[in-house]
Amino acid sequence: MLREKYVKRIERLEWRQMALTFLSLARPLTHYAYTPLAQWDFSVAPGSGAHHTHFGGLALHTLQNLEYAEAWADVYGQRGIAVNRDLLYATIVIHDTMKRFLYRFDADFNFEKAEDPFIAKREDHHSWVLRELKARGCDPELLLSVAAIHGIDDVTLAGGVQPVSVVNHYLALGNTGLSYTIDDVRPEHVIAFLSDSDWHWSGQAQRKTGLLAERMASETGMAPNMIKVYLGSRFTYELVGDYIEKHGYAAAAEHFGRLIGA
Repeated sequence: MLREKYVKRIERLEWRQMALTFLSLARPLTHYAYTPLAQWDFSVAPGSGAHHTHFGGLALHTLQNLEYAEAWADVYGQRGIAVNRDLLYATIVIHDTMKRFLYRFDADFNFEKAEDPFIAKREDHHSWVLRELKARGCDPELLLSVAAIHGIDDVTLAGGVQPVSVVNHYLALGNTGLSYTIDDVRPEHVIAFLSDSDWHWSGQAQRKTGLLAERMASETGMAPNMIKVYLGSRFTYELVGDYIEKHGYAAAAEHFGRLIGA
């Protein structure tokens, strides 16, 4: 669906090819500061530790971002603000793809990552994707857009809110040779940044699923982490979290226990 509905609609050929390259990238051209942990296919890779930490989480996160962005772009258009959807879609498709090499589950389904905490002091998936884009000859327009998705109006290393300092922090970590000013902010950057901020519900749903898994573990003898990852992978954390919100933990334990045959 992601490729059919969004990637194919990127009319600018070089950007569409860049997006497709990063979706299926097998051997990065650039060095990463830490030892990569995995090499997932994009469709089964887990998302971040804060949300979507289940099999297929990266693809779900990216697809949801694209759906959010499309809705934002429609609203902008209704108000006469032109949005370059080629730039918007390519940015979102590319922005988290290097997570495929950095995240994994251990034998006990603990989530592991090979990167600094956000915001990285040395290296993380975002600094690597910018460096890889640079190495592959990505034009500055797309590269700056990908840089902005994790940085506009975010909390800086020094504290406080300074709109573009995080963007420049990542551009520097990625050795891109580029810098970003307030005059570089575009509608596509803002929409992409907003669409990527789904912690308010996906993160909460993941937390609730973890609590449910602990309850189910005491009743089934299964490991909590295994139950959590299984529930997220099969049903998505959002669906599980919504069920808990509506029916409570006891009913959710019975419901999902029955569905998984526990």
